[in-house]
Order: sequence, then structure tokens, then C-alpha cells
Amino acid sequence: MDKKPDRPPLRVVIKYFLLQLPGQVAFILILALGRQWLEAPAYLTWGLLGLWVGKDIFLFPFLWRFHDPNQYPDRFRMVGRKGFALTRLNPVGYVQVQGERWQAGIHEEQASVEQGEAICIEAIDGLKLTVRSCTED
Repeated sequence: MDKKPDRPPLRVVIKYFLLQLPGQVAFILILALGRQWLEAPAYLTWGLLGLWVGKDIFLFPFLWRFHDPNQYPDRFRMVGRKGFALTRLNPVGYVQVQGERWQAGIHEEQASVEQGEAICIEAIDGLKLTVRSCTED
């Protein structure tokens, strides 16, 4: 098993803060307009801005792994995974793969898949899987 890094790579740090930038810019504009219209004191504006940026810095250690595509490289790969049919697939129905329920259709050459039968994923189109019957290893 690969050991997951304890510290984020620099590209993940940059990606995280660049994704936060539009929200920070919008918040700065709101603060500037609020200060102008409401005649709020400067310390309040700078304090709120500091809290907003501090929030992003505080949350980074908890969220950086979700911005790193190398952290869990197979999290979006469904093709080849196995599961079982929750309902009869003739030609569509529901299957369970890794604890998740998915809508699925059977592979073109197959007549049907019975409830409880093992399935293998052949393709994915949006949120619908194409499966075929397979034997459990």
C-alpha cells in the first residue's frame, strides 16, 4: 500500500488558494461597498477580511487532500470494478458497486442479469453504468 503524503505538494497549495481567490475578491468588493455605504470603520473592514482569509488558511489542512488528484488515483475509475445486481437488469435496473447504488444497463450481447448476480462494469456514461454478468473471483 502506498503511503499517503503528510504534507501537500506546492501545486496543491497553489491550486487551493487560486480556487479561493474569486470568493476573496467578491468579499473584498462587498466590504469596500459596505464601508462606503455604511461608513464602517476601517478596523472592522480589515478585521472581517482577516477572518475571511483566516478561514481559508484554517480549513486548508483538512481540505488539501481533496484538491490532490494523486492522493486517491482510482477514486473515479469505475470500469473493471465488480458488484452485484440489486434488481433484475432487463435491460436496465440497479446495481451496487463498493456500497453505492447505481443505475445500470446490460451489455448489448447479454439477455438479462438476475437479481443478486455478480456484475462487472464495462463502461460509464454520466451516472449510468453499462455492465455484464461475471463470475466472482
